[in-house]
Amino acid sequence: MNRRTIMLVADTPVLNTTVSKPFPNLSTQYSVYLHSLLLSNWIEILNELRENNDLIILLSEQDREYIPKNFIPEIFSTVFYSGSAIERSDEELLKQKLSVNTKILFLFHNSIGLKQDNFERIFNLTQSEDNSIVLIKSKSSRIIGTCFYEPDRQFINPLFSSDRNYKDYLNSISSQDVFIHTLEGFLSIDDFEDIKKLYIELSKKESLSYCTQKIHENFNDLFVEYKEKLNE
Repeated sequence: MNRRTIMLVADTPVLNTTVSKPFPNLSTQYSVYLHSLLLSNWIEILNELRENNDLIILLSEQDREYIPKNFIPEIFSTVFYSGSAIERSDEELLKQKLSVNTKILFLFHNSIGLKQDNFERIFNLTQSEDNSIVLIKSKSSRIIGTCFYEPDRQFINPLFSSDRNYKDYLNSISSQDVFIHTLEGFLSIDDFEDIKKLYIELSKKESLSYCTQKIHENFNDLFVEYKEKLNE
């Protein structure tokens, strides 16, 4: 069985209250709170997959001193990039942390919707024999994750330079001899309209399959604060 690595990525500072960019209509404090909830939700989901996968969290160095105590379980390796955003120069940092002969799943923290059984499907679709890649797309055509075999700069660099735009990423890798699978229908939380969509999605019973009851309750604390705007 191939080794498998899941890397949870925050591609800008998200916990540092002095530099984290707030969401429209949200204060900086509540924006950081939202980021922390999205991260926490992924941490809880991925922690359940710890027996079969190497788990890594990639954060900005600017967040290092703002990570709450016991926020990241010891099973995760935490890696920091130096700037306020992941750049092409960080390619070597990523490759140092990712092994060859490994299926690598990048997941972006500001997303939600993947269920436990989605992970097996993603890794099963990622095959070295037919040189395949899996793209996980939000309802707004943002890439929330991608899985490929081995750390390949031809796939890693465009992931960040394309600003995770699905069509732009496809154009960036179009010259590669690769079979592309796409999973879609998930949420990427990028602006206040996305927060409204999250508010609606988490009101559905089926959301408990990808967001625990504890995280639901914490999200509700945020939603109560902005309920009037969320219902506009």
